[in-house]
Amino acid sequence: MALLPRWIASELDATLRSPKIAAAVAGVERTLTDRRRAQKMKSGVFRGIHVVVYRGLVAGDLAKVRVRVIEAPELPGDSRIPYWDVAQANLRRHAALRIVGAEVELRIGEHSAKEITDNHGFATFSLPVPGLRAGWHEAHAVITPIEGGESASGSGHVIKPSQKAPFLVISDIDDTILLTGLTEGVAMVTRTLLREADQRTAIAGMAALYRGLARGVPTRGGNRRPAPTFFYVSTGSWSFYPMLQEFVGLRGFPQGPMFLTDWGPTERYLRRSGAEHKRTAIRRLFQAYPSMRFVLIGDSGQRDPLTYEEMAREFPGRVKLIIIRQVGVDDDARNRELRDRAPSLRDDGIPLYLVPDAAQAAELAQSLGLCDQETLTAVDSELGRR
Repeated sequence: MALLPRWIASELDATLRSPKIAAAVAGVERTLTDRRRAQKMKSGVFRGIHVVVYRGLVAGDLAKVRVRVIEAPELPGDSRIPYWDVAQANLRRHAALRIVGAEVELRIGEHSAKEITDNHGFATFSLPVPGLRAGWHEAHAVITPIEGGESASGSGHVIKPSQKAPFLVISDIDDTILLTGLTEGVAMVTRTLLREADQRTAIAGMAALYRGLARGVPTRGGNRRPAPTFFYVSTGSWSFYPMLQEFVGLRGFPQGPMFLTDWGPTERYLRRSGAEHKRTAIRRLFQAYPSMRFVLIGDSGQRDPLTYEEMAREFPGRVKLIIIRQVGVDDDARNRELRDRAPSLRDDGIPLYLVPDAAQAAELAQSLGLCDQETLTAVDSELGRR
């Protein structure tokens, strides 16, 4: 829209954000989805139901969990064309047939609730779980049979952060822990579509840094406080969730709930803001844990510095540290500007630091008592310096 006259761009943006237009488009989309499912079932090619329980969180006595119900994924083929099967599998994640209007029952321990899937197959739960202890807990979802079909189920986990943890961590994903090259155009698309989780590149040293933050520092008595919970926020699609979860596990990052986006239209929005998605997700975490402080980690490639600054101003005294990994060379305009602004931000009580790599980030965290000396050694090892 940058090429359009300002008044046309403004009117088009307002139209795209109009709830009335979004509701109309969402209604058409739902009709097409229902028709597609009916045709598949009539022709006998419907592959069955797949239930995904995304990692959720517990705040106070409420478990916040998202479940998605879609058609079972198609198995990869055996093409001899390099990367073809991987590209097809990644594209199918976005084109998966969602199951609309399905009743889902979620159970956590002795507690349960029911919700109905929306136009994109999502069921969002706020389940009361009084007295749940800190730590990870299994969440199990079951759907009732649809049109004479079989029932289906899926399992996941929710975490209740310990109030005794020294802080909580909110991390970006793209170019903060996972190399995507969002500023590189075609290279980013190639990595996204043609690589499986075990072929994706982690940002060197970041996994060791995160494990060090999780481990913390020993007290005078030699004990360690409970590990902080990690939350991952990205403008990426929920369709990438399985790959991202596998990536986090394979590369040794701490597991944690993810806050991704649904790229399709909803009843409220046809066009949505990635920056606003991140602000909303982070704001909700600050509100969910009002007595906790946070470490925010991102990169200079997009709007992370500005978003984190805004959150630090909105919640004064709640941000313990902001680490921004530098993307690009020192002379990039955004890096120069951020490097020049960082001291004045720190004078304002916003502890933002631009770092060239994980080693400097670890040194900074260690100097503030957030991780131990072992972390520095592990980061250097990941970077190939030892």
